[in-house]
Amino acid sequence: MKSKIFALILSFMMIFVPFSIGFAQTNPPNVQPSPEPPMQGQQTQPSSGKKPIVFSANTVQGVIAKGKENTILMGSVHVTTGSLTITADRIDLSGEDYVNVVCLGNVTVLDTEKGFSLVAEKLNYHRDTEIGIAQRKVYVNDTKNNTIIEAEWLRFDQKQSIFEAAVTVQVRKEDMSISSEYALYNRDTEEIWLHGGAIAVTEDGVLKGDVISSSSDWSKLKISGEVSGTITPKETATSQ
Repeated sequence: MKSKIFALILSFMMIFVPFSIGFAQTNPPNVQPSPEPPMQGQQTQPSSGKKPIVFSANTVQGVIAKGKENTILMGSVHVTTGSLTITADRIDLSGEDYVNVVCLGNVTVLDTEKGFSLVAEKLNYHRDTEIGIAQRKVYVNDTKNNTIIEAEWLRFDQKQSIFEAAVTVQVRKEDMSISSEYALYNRDTEEIWLHGGAIAVTEDGVLKGDVISSSSDWSKLKISGEVSGTITPKETATSQ
């Protein structure tokens, strides 16, 4: 009888956990209408293989029944799945084989195999598709390509090596900084496409346009739309 009462109480606890934690903005926030970006490749399909998940936390509560898995981890949470290590104040694991990973508060992501790290306030990650959506004060360090991305919303696809960022986007690489409202970045080819008040700042000056894009050689930017710029002449050393 006591076990039935405990199970009933636990069920009510799980039902009344704030529903908002399970939802992320899967599409980028609205920005100005934009031209079509480059092809993003095929849609990532769920993986057929099941990756183990390892976690630790100060407190754990949830249901482990097959097909109804739902576990809430709180306090100094660490989760490892595949090559990805995630830490946060709170992480909710749900779905069959804990396929859905929802993280809140001081979220950090490290993928040493793919060569990038991420910091954000919220993250929704799907273990089968290996797609994550980070929100609020997102900071990405692409150590593989020596590139930094900052935004308020970012979607990353580990299989396709695609990053999609929106709202107050800033991308930095070597001596160049590009800001915009939307960016699409291919980590494999290093191609980048930015739209919405795009501004590129280099040691040679400032360039502005509706769209700024580049291949792997970022010194050769392509700018379209209403283009303007300022060129800063380099100082020449005066002979004594």
